[in-house]
Amino acid sequence: MGRYTFITIILVAVTLAAGGMAVFDWLRPGEIVDLPIRPIAGTLGAVLAAWLASRGIDRLVDGLHEGRHAWQRRLRRLLHVEAEERFREADLFAALVHLLIWLSLPMLLLHIWGLSKASIELLNHFAWTGFKIGQLQVIPAQVLVGAMLLVVAAGVIRWVTARMETQWLARTPLESHTREAIATLTSYVLFVIATLAVLSYAGLDLSKLALIAGALSVGIGFGLQNIVNNFVSGLILLFEQPIRRGNFISVGDTEGFVRRVRIRGTELETLDRMTVIVPNSELITNHLKNWNLRDRFGRIICTVGVAYGSDVRRVQTLLLEVAHAHHEVLSDGAGGVPKPLALFRNFGDSTLDFELRCFVRDITRRFIVISDLNFAIDAAFRDNDITIAFPQLDVWHRSAPPQPQTAPDERLPEPASSSANDDD
Repeated sequence: MGRYTFITIILVAVTLAAGGMAVFDWLRPGEIVDLPIRPIAGTLGAVLAAWLASRGIDRLVDGLHEGRHAWQRRLRRLLHVEAEERFREADLFAALVHLLIWLSLPMLLLHIWGLSKASIELLNHFAWTGFKIGQLQVIPAQVLVGAMLLVVAAGVIRWVTARMETQWLARTPLESHTREAIATLTSYVLFVIATLAVLSYAGLDLSKLALIAGALSVGIGFGLQNIVNNFVSGLILLFEQPIRRGNFISVGDTEGFVRRVRIRGTELETLDRMTVIVPNSELITNHLKNWNLRDRFGRIICTVGVAYGSDVRRVQTLLLEVAHAHHEVLSDGAGGVPKPLALFRNFGDSTLDFELRCFVRDITRRFIVISDLNFAIDAAFRDNDITIAFPQLDVWHRSAPPQPQTAPDERLPEPASSSANDDD
């Protein structure tokens, strides 16, 4: 039995017991006059109902995150929520519902324990009239309802942009990355419009947005330059599209697949399946390598050194045979890329240096293909008695000439020993 199930059973039992006593007190008035049975039963019932509602909301949200039921999985697909992504709108809506439940509970308890009608009307007037902070009128009920409407609007916007990208724009001749950029920009525009509408509903005078813009400009001058820089860089990335979803890029010491281009930062997934958020300003200002912007072809280089005296023509032939034998190497010049080349690069200190240069079908698999080619080169050289050289160093030992013998009288005189009694 789970912990929450046990708590539920206890609350239900206590509530039923208190309710039974309240019914008994109602049937036989005056028998139990010392205890406020009815308010106690009502309090326990209200707390139990609030707790069960809160638990039900939590279980519903967990189900939406995991997609336990068919309708939940269908809703995730409808709103274009990826398989391992959390349903953020459900989290926010659940938090607001929890807040509404636990703010309403004290009002209900006060009513159960005999709060006067005038007091209840006063609290209701406060919730829907609010209070002032300077020139701003804050209405708690409208703020809460507006927040819930904004979360619902965010879900609707997600649905609209998903339909736009996958269905409506799919009927046009636009490319997939262009459709994604249009859908992303549309989502931001719709969200700004929804936010302004909710703020207007919550009681904010939109004519005062000029003051807010002035405050933001001051904030930008004092410390928000990076945020604005990333925002503008994100717009440039969406319009110019130097990177797209699925591209394999390198920026600085980080490289990975582009999973999502956002306004503030771009989400990369490295080969270690680690998610890295790169600020958009770095993608605009730094040196960026996009390995597969237009196609997935790419060149790899395998270096090898053979011993001096090896048949260099045979080495060249073996390297080309290894390249042509690999199924991921473009060996026929398909796609307009050059055929594999085996180049004799250098006379090294200990080796004759060769390079095998070839293009592969998918540059994101370059490490695997290089490893396969290195294995095949080693096997081919062993079968043909070609030695893969290693650094060697020849050390010449030369005996020193004998030193001339010195005559005994030519030796240096020994220093005179000092006597301890020289002062005497």
